[in-house]
Amino acid sequence: MSLHRFNAMNTQFFTKGLPVGAQEMSEGWMATIEGKLSRFNPHSELSLFNRSAGQPFLASTLLYEVMNEANRYYEATEGLFNPYLGHVIRQLGYSKSYELLKGEAVTHDLKTKPFECDIPVIFEPDIGVIRLNLRLAVDLGGFAKGWSAHQLSLMLQQAGIRSGAVGAGGDITLWGVPEEGWTIGIGDPWEASRDLMTLRVRYPAGIATSSTVKRQWKDHFGQFHHHIIHPHTGASARSDLAQVTLFAPHLVDAEVYAKCVVILGSKHGFEWLASHHPSCAAIGVLHDGSIRTVGRIGQYVEEGELLHAWSY
Repeated sequence: MSLHRFNAMNTQFFTKGLPVGAQEMSEGWMATIEGKLSRFNPHSELSLFNRSAGQPFLASTLLYEVMNEANRYYEATEGLFNPYLGHVIRQLGYSKSYELLKGEAVTHDLKTKPFECDIPVIFEPDIGVIRLNLRLAVDLGGFAKGWSAHQLSLMLQQAGIRSGAVGAGGDITLWGVPEEGWTIGIGDPWEASRDLMTLRVRYPAGIATSSTVKRQWKDHFGQFHHHIIHPHTGASARSDLAQVTLFAPHLVDAEVYAKCVVILGSKHGFEWLASHHPSCAAIGVLHDGSIRTVGRIGQYVEEGELLHAWSY
């Protein structure tokens, strides 16, 4: 099966197992998503929505759906996943596309802190209007990538493509399973050129990897920050986990829950995942280099290969 790569949303996407027409459809869909949901594009619909905070905003069907879905996860995780930290992440220095931050010292306002907000957004489904709390800004970040890849997979399945893969940065959605299965690599968070392990996936799955190591930048005090923000502190999450790869039946679940586990750390995060989402499983890489797992990984990958990988 041919591998098709293209760039969108400041990351590399890939598809596998798709005919040429479906590959072109994939590129067009992701270009549409980038035009609608990029917070770095001042003309995107998301940027217009953020500038409308406090006022009714007549949203496109796409923006309304993705905001409704993001807010549903915000409520379900009791704010642990928080798409309303746009001002916070900007003040920490992530104010432009990541590749433009490398090697820069950025200034941020240390006085600004996140706050509890009972009603961050109001939806009016009858007329397609969204009203964002005046003090908030939305940053969909990795959620938009995972959501868009999942939506693309549904469209491709509706078009009659029974088996395929779509990758969006650290997110992958797999549907159907070819006879040889799907082979995926779990990357080394400290060395981009190599994998910690290679696994064979025999079942449909959504897989998301969240890392505190790969997207870092330095402020003018010389302090490092990363893009996974703890919603209670307004600072980059500081836990014992450097990276989490999470397997779920649904890619958007994997994207959201991977970040939640990273924020909570290996002990509380693994306990949270096991008690709240027993259908999921995760592979965590700690800052000391050790690897831990939670959940029934065998639901998704061949256990023998997984155990062999642990001998690394």
